[in-house]
Amino acid sequence: METVFYPASLRGVVQAPPSKSECQRRMICAAMTPAATCLQPLDPAEDIEAFQRCIQALGAKVIRQGDQAVITGGAAPLRPAPTLDCGESGAALRFFLPITLCMTKGGQFVLHGGLSRRPMAIYQDLFVPQGVRWHMSEGVDGAAVLKVQGHMQAGDFLLPGNVSSQFISGLMFALPLLQETSTLQVLPPVESAGYIHMTLEALANSGIVLEELGPYRWRIPGNQTYRAADFSLPGDYSHGAVLLCAGALGHDITVRGLRQDTQQGDRAILRYLTQLGAQVDETDDMIKVRGGSLHGAVMDIRDCPDLLPCLALTCQLAQGETRLVGCDRHRWKETDRLEGTRKMLNKLGGYVQIQGDEMIIKGVDSLKGGVTVNTQQDHRLVMAAAVAATICQEPIRTADVSALNKSWPGFLSLYRQLGGQAR
Repeated sequence: METVFYPASLRGVVQAPPSKSECQRRMICAAMTPAATCLQPLDPAEDIEAFQRCIQALGAKVIRQGDQAVITGGAAPLRPAPTLDCGESGAALRFFLPITLCMTKGGQFVLHGGLSRRPMAIYQDLFVPQGVRWHMSEGVDGAAVLKVQGHMQAGDFLLPGNVSSQFISGLMFALPLLQETSTLQVLPPVESAGYIHMTLEALANSGIVLEELGPYRWRIPGNQTYRAADFSLPGDYSHGAVLLCAGALGHDITVRGLRQDTQQGDRAILRYLTQLGAQVDETDDMIKVRGGSLHGAVMDIRDCPDLLPCLALTCQLAQGETRLVGCDRHRWKETDRLEGTRKMLNKLGGYVQIQGDEMIIKGVDSLKGGVTVNTQQDHRLVMAAAVAATICQEPIRTADVSALNKSWPGFLSLYRQLGGQAR
């Protein structure tokens, strides 16, 4: 159903939703121990529901009460070759595939939407030479099914650093489950380092040891046991960034729940907005961003693909030219996020070009709007369109906002709470 976003003034103090990336990692750790782990608060996002289905397929029991989940690993007999429905979550596919090869000697993964087109060659190159059989086919309702069969073997694993950190995290979760010791090395330059450190922190909190041998090189003993560790989830910087960018564009928004002591790489949004000339005021639990006279800058965003749409929107209203570099991996998200952002901003009256792995944005005084934009079923583009409409001269239409359910189903409610208008 078509949704229309209108020009509006946003104002208020709001709580950032819980971190999806932190939650996913803690759910895996909880599913690996027979003791009970309490996680809270959980957001009912589709990506989180996909993780719940996957850990249940691997024998975990999940009890949900309100925004709290109690997870007990190994509570049900583990079926051979289980079926894991990953929804459209790339993290679910890449985290659970090596775990499944360790626990059950394989399984089948149901992939919806564009998930089957997300790169997986890194795992194929690692596991097929170990004797793992790998077959992709079409399942029911148009979903793809990836079947893997075999057993992951310990060894020396070498990965390039310019691939998704989800491959690296997947190995980190799985290798401690093997009987023998392994090593894992990531070659520089290492992208999305914050996500790797987030995984290391979750593993350490669960009693898993990765012995650091050097920069991004670890010795990982086998036969380790995960330990239950209750956890209160912090706010999500990738979602909070949407509101912080809105602040830089002139709205009066204070965001609570974004911790300073975090491994979330998307905290870089504070640095990016400062580079653009915005004023960032931060206390222990609150962040407020004020705009004013924004100016162009050169920013490397290779570690933060989720920030691109709203950050690019903010740059579009900055004076002069902005260059966002390191954008190659943004083409391999739910959609080609790089091209989707370019098309949307240009249609709104902006000026964006792509040259190689760079997005070049020439600032404009205002955006006209009055058009229908294609958000390509990308939740980040939908949020950027909603914020863009508030500062446009005319409303923006988009065909479908259901993609918000993937990561932040409460976004529209909060948007309206702040004064946003969407019909």
